[in-house]
Amino acid sequence: VSYLGLLFYVLFTLLFVLVTGRQKSVTPLKVTPRIVRLSMLSFVLFFAASAALLFAGKFMRIQYSLIGLMPLTVPLLVLAAHYLLWPFETLNNYGYIVKARKKLRRMPKLIRIGITGSYGKTTAKNILATMLSEKYDVLYSPSSYNTPLGIAKVVNYDLKPAHQILIAEMGARRRGDIAQLAELVKPNIGMITSVGPQHLATFGSVDTVAETKYELCEGLAPGGLAVFSADNEYTTAMYARHGGEKRLAGAGSAEGVSVWYEDVSFGPAGTRFTLSCAGKTATVTAKLLGRHVPSLISLCAAVALELGVEWETIVRSVETLAPVEHRLQPIINGDVVVLDDAYNSNAAGARNALEVLAAFEGTHIIITPGLVELGEAEAEANYNLGREVYGHADYAFFVGTRAEQLKKGAIEAGMDASHITICATREEAVQQSTAVTGKKVILFENDLPDNL
Repeated sequence: VSYLGLLFYVLFTLLFVLVTGRQKSVTPLKVTPRIVRLSMLSFVLFFAASAALLFAGKFMRIQYSLIGLMPLTVPLLVLAAHYLLWPFETLNNYGYIVKARKKLRRMPKLIRIGITGSYGKTTAKNILATMLSEKYDVLYSPSSYNTPLGIAKVVNYDLKPAHQILIAEMGARRRGDIAQLAELVKPNIGMITSVGPQHLATFGSVDTVAETKYELCEGLAPGGLAVFSADNEYTTAMYARHGGEKRLAGAGSAEGVSVWYEDVSFGPAGTRFTLSCAGKTATVTAKLLGRHVPSLISLCAAVALELGVEWETIVRSVETLAPVEHRLQPIINGDVVVLDDAYNSNAAGARNALEVLAAFEGTHIIITPGLVELGEAEAEANYNLGREVYGHADYAFFVGTRAEQLKKGAIEAGMDASHITICATREEAVQQSTAVTGKKVILFENDLPDNL
């Protein structure tokens, strides 16, 4: 008995190494200096605890058996390592932000633009950068760098004296996050693309999301310009509320809208629509897909016009826009078209993606784990998404723990149950989808996290 704990200790260690080595992460762990520090301290604590248990067991006359309890302590040890490093990490992070703030202070002529919204902000950032690059030397945060540390990294390492414009994407999970980013960047122009039920697990309500996004307007530099979407009830309410310099852009030519769009259609070639501002109109086709695309282009055109970019230049730049990776990005491989919308999702974005899916020719397939991080509203949201799937997709492969709610919604809406498959992993869903033959269009909707 005195050696039994040691036997379990060795066996479980080997089992952990084998299982972990065989696991394929959807998003591989990026080994940063912070992860290295956390891992090293966790290992030190682990071996210290192991030695302590061996030592204690010797005095308690049960020898090595006590060490069998080690697996129970591992989560606590990692948590302890996190809190032990927290003061150092906080000071280290603060140092990066202070460095970025000082650098921005030394560039008073730099035009700073902040973009936030529940969805569309990354696409809007890329659209605006394309438009402004025709006239200015533009730096914009890459990928989804939308946190204080992400933006600080861009400023510290990438911002050069030659740059004339900085575009910062601003993300949030809690109240005050946008205010913190606005304090760092001090934007001259703020753009709010949308407000919707995103990250409700941390925000609690859509009203709190709206108030958080509005922090960008409150954090503008003196005389700053706020630009709002006319296609969202929350952003139009913000436009009415804001007392400073402001613009509205979106569908139709209602009062106050400075740039608007009409006659939207889309398909494999992209999104086609009519774009207009005062006295000028052009019919354009963007390679980007989705009903949200004209709205974002209108917003960005309003900002570009304010910064002196010619109308003809804006129209020309729309035609050159490239699809954003993992955001309704079309990938064509023979008779199979993949619509990669796997980065993120919300109810409005999912409906938009399904509409795009239905516009393509072929058998329509959706692979999705559903909507996540919606707190108490998550089950209902996934049931409703399942209902939306019916009429847009011929076959559905629902992945993970939310699959039952998705399936229930789809069946109650009228979808044939034999065309719905529940899968444990994305790989299984992809494999199962190969049974559908002929010309097909597959929509990957929402990121597929490891913790399904």
